[in-house]
Amino acid sequence: MQILAEMRTEDFITRHAKPIAALWKGVPQRYGVTEREFAERLAAIAVRSGEAGGDAKEFLAGVKAEELCLAIACENGNSPAWEKFEGEYRHSMQAAARALTKDEAEAEEVVQFVYGELFGIRTDGDKRLSKLAHYSGRGSLGGWLRAVVYQCFIDRKRQTARFEQIEEASEFERLANLAAHNGNGSLQVHLPAPDDMEDTRLRRATEEAMTQAIAELDPRDRLMLNYYYFDDLTLREIGLLMNVHEATISRWLAKSQREVKRKTEEILQRSYGLRRAEVTECLHIAARTELDVRKLIADVKSVAAERAP
Repeated sequence: MQILAEMRTEDFITRHAKPIAALWKGVPQRYGVTEREFAERLAAIAVRSGEAGGDAKEFLAGVKAEELCLAIACENGNSPAWEKFEGEYRHSMQAAARALTKDEAEAEEVVQFVYGELFGIRTDGDKRLSKLAHYSGRGSLGGWLRAVVYQCFIDRKRQTARFEQIEEASEFERLANLAAHNGNGSLQVHLPAPDDMEDTRLRRATEEAMTQAIAELDPRDRLMLNYYYFDDLTLREIGLLMNVHEATISRWLAKSQREVKRKTEEILQRSYGLRRAEVTECLHIAARTELDVRKLIADVKSVAAERAP
C-alpha cells in the first residue's frame, strides 16, 4: 500500500512538474520548506481529494501556494513561520470563537484548544499529528482556520454534552448542522470538512451581501434587473417597456451589474470583516456554484413586500 502511494506521488509530481514549479516560484517566504516537501504535499492533497487525474490542472490553478507553504512550515515547527501565523491569523480565530461562545474566557479556551490541534500535541511515534496537515490550500488559510474553530467548538460541546445541559440548544443545532441523539443519550454530530464548511459560509455571506446590494440599487435599475433575470425578458422587450432603445438597456444593465459587484464587495468587507482575498474567493465560489440571481431578486421583492404598508 505504501509503495502504491509513493508511486502515485511520483507520478503526480512528474506529470505536473511545470505548474508545481510555477507555484513554488511564486512563494516569497518559504520558512525552510523545500520544493520537494511542497510538491509532495500537493500530490498528497490531489490523491486524497481525487484530483490527481484530469482535474489536477484546475486544482493546481486554485492553490494558495504561499498560505500552503506557511501551513507546512508551521507543521514542521518553524518558529518564524509560527510568528507569522500568530500575527496574521490569531485575531480572526479569536473573533470566530467569541462569536460562537459569547464569552471571552471560553473563547480563549477554544482558541488554545485549536492551537494544540494545529501544533500537534498528539503524536504518532516521533511525529507530531498536526491538523494543519489537512489544509488543502484550495481556500484561504484564514477561512479554513475559522472553520476549524467551529469544528473544534462543536467537538468540545459533544464531549461535554452528556454531562452538561446546553442552554442554547437551537444555536448548537444550527452550528452542528446535523445532530441526533443515539440510543444511550450521547450526542452525535456529523460535520462537513473544514473546506466545505468554509465554502458554505462564504457562499451564504455572498448571497446575503448581494441581496443587500441589489436592494440598495435605484428603483429603475432594480426593475431592469427584475425584467432581465426574473422575468427572462430580452433587451429589446425591456427597452419597449422602459421606452428606450435596447442598446441603452444594454449599457444600463452592464452598469448595474458592475454596481452590484462593487456594492457586494464593499458589504463583504464592511459587514462581514472579510479581507480582499476572501472577497475574491467569495465571488469565485458564487461563480463556481452558479449563484441564483433570480432567487436573490425574489428575496429583495419579498422583503420589499413585507415592508410595504
